[in-house]
Amino acid sequence: PILNMRDTARRVAKTMQEANITIDVEEYATSFNTNMVDVLIAWCEGAKFSQICKMTDMFEGSIIRLIRRLEELLRQLTLAAHSIGNAELEKKFELGGKQIKRDIVFAASLYL
Repeated sequence: PILNMRDTARRVAKTMQEANITIDVEEYATSFNTNMVDVLIAWCEGAKFSQICKMTDMFEGSIIRLIRRLEELLRQLTLAAHSIGNAELEKKFELGGKQIKRDIVFAASLYL
């Protein structure tokens, strides 16, 4: 997934260059923080919150905030895909959101 993300970032940067935007392709491609990719993949595959907490030294609250922000981004991308009429992409974003939105991370209160 990380290599795929970097390849996509390179394509985006090259498209930006074609649009006469000055950008260093490799610097842009390597500028994305990939520290939590494995943790998020494990979460999407059904790992428990306690399991993903053991995979990183990040604070639990920061993990929760990261997952919630990613779910919010996927909701916005779903709406964007819908507005441009790309049903296939819309379904992919919806599926991603459904895989993320579960368990204690999205409880109304963390004080249960």
